[in-house]
Amino acid sequence: MNADMIAAWAVENGFHAIDSGNYRRHDNAGVITIEIKRMSFLLIDERQGLRPRLISRLFKDIPISSGSGRLQVLLDRKPNH
Repeated sequence: MNADMIAAWAVENGFHAIDSGNYRRHDNAGVITIEIKRMSFLLIDERQGLRPRLISRLFKDIPISSGSGRLQVLLDRKPNH
């Protein structure tokens, strides 16, 4: 997994580029932002009425074969109350 693969996944899944390395998606539930760093990414899930959820992963910790599925799992997880 690398920055280009994360960026491509973000665009394919409805995220809009804010600037280089930052992507955002709005929906009825709230806002999700992906910040791509040099060796990792940060996902910020801001659901209405809940505290923001921050998820950070190193690229090396996400297998290439299941990278897009793993990212989708992060987005689909129910927030902790």
